[in-house]
Amino acid sequence: MKKCILLAVFILAAGAVFGAVNTQYIGKAPDLRVSISMQDPDPVEPGKEVEISFKIENNGTTADNVVFEVAPEHPFSLVPGESAAKSIGTIGTSQNGKQNVIIRYKLKVAQDAIDGNHEIKVRYKSEDFDSWVIIEKLMIKVQSHDAIIAVDKFVTEPNIVAPGSKAKLTILLKNYATSLLKDIKLVLDLGKSGDEITPFSPIGSTNEKVLAYIEPQSTKSIEFELLADADAVSKSYKIPMSIRYSDATNKNYSKSNIITVIVGDEPDVSVGIDSATIYNAGNAGEITVKIVNKGLPDMKFVNVKLERSDKYRIISPAEVYIGNIDSDDYETAEFKLFVEKTSDKKVVMPLAVEYKDANNKDYKNVVNLELPLYTSPEAKKLGLVKGNGNITWVFLAVLAVAGFFGYRVWKKRKKHN
Repeated sequence: MKKCILLAVFILAAGAVFGAVNTQYIGKAPDLRVSISMQDPDPVEPGKEVEISFKIENNGTTADNVVFEVAPEHPFSLVPGESAAKSIGTIGTSQNGKQNVIIRYKLKVAQDAIDGNHEIKVRYKSEDFDSWVIIEKLMIKVQSHDAIIAVDKFVTEPNIVAPGSKAKLTILLKNYATSLLKDIKLVLDLGKSGDEITPFSPIGSTNEKVLAYIEPQSTKSIEFELLADADAVSKSYKIPMSIRYSDATNKNYSKSNIITVIVGDEPDVSVGIDSATIYNAGNAGEITVKIVNKGLPDMKFVNVKLERSDKYRIISPAEVYIGNIDSDDYETAEFKLFVEKTSDKKVVMPLAVEYKDANNKDYKNVVNLELPLYTSPEAKKLGLVKGNGNITWVFLAVLAVAGFFGYRVWKKRKKHN
């Protein structure tokens, strides 16, 4: 009897233990967890390839015939030869400790991918599940190697700034990165540049401007109004500028550039006959031409050429090289002419003045010089000719010679007598 009772107790105890063990797994199933264990490179640049390692952990019961698949969307795509679905097989139970599997994929990142974290969608299934299990919020980091802002172009209006005048400087910035760039600060250094001080001052604002952001592959303009000093020398001036900005990950950047602003003015040249020794047609003489620089910029490499005409003959060289004429100064050029017989009251002489300004811009002025012509009585009346001076001297010379020979004849006769 005792043996029967003990056997019954043993059977009940064994059943309780067996039941406890089985109830631990009653209703349990595979519990797969997916994460990214490695990204190489991290971050990846737009247009490059990246290798992603997915880690699959099983925290439940054994999973049989597991299939894993990536479903890449823009900006990701599978590299040629890479399969989206991969068969894993069995992932063991957690009774013997957590078991995990590593699956690797190579993906291509689109060239136009925007910097930042991009989601890559994956899914898995096994014979223990009725349908695919979709995993979301797995992120791959994309970042351009350099977040680049560059000066696309700059213009001044007017193109050449006159001393003492205003000009609008427009600087066009371009974001060459594939992500938004922010907190853009542009500063013009209007102080000393090299060995000289730039002759500009900002008007209406400081020499610093700020942009909140520039979209990827976009441009924005910044404008400054500048005033050139009244005594600014005509030439080109280099203005240093600095740009500071941040990318989407708050990484800071800075760079320096040089822009050029030209100071100058249109030359103001006056050309005329300064003096002449020709008053009558049919005579030769000399004219002196005066070239006056009334403008602010200096004149360089000045060359003067008297054009030929059937109204006169040029006895001297037709071209005279003068060189430089400073602002508020003048130079002269001389030409020898023979004026042909004519009844005209003047002779027109085309004169070409060629030169460069301080910024080496070429100029050519053609001026029609007018030489007035007079009759002999008119020239006397105007005091251009002092009477018959030449005739008087000839007459006196003849008279002297005649007197000399007359005196000798008289003296010889007297001696013979």
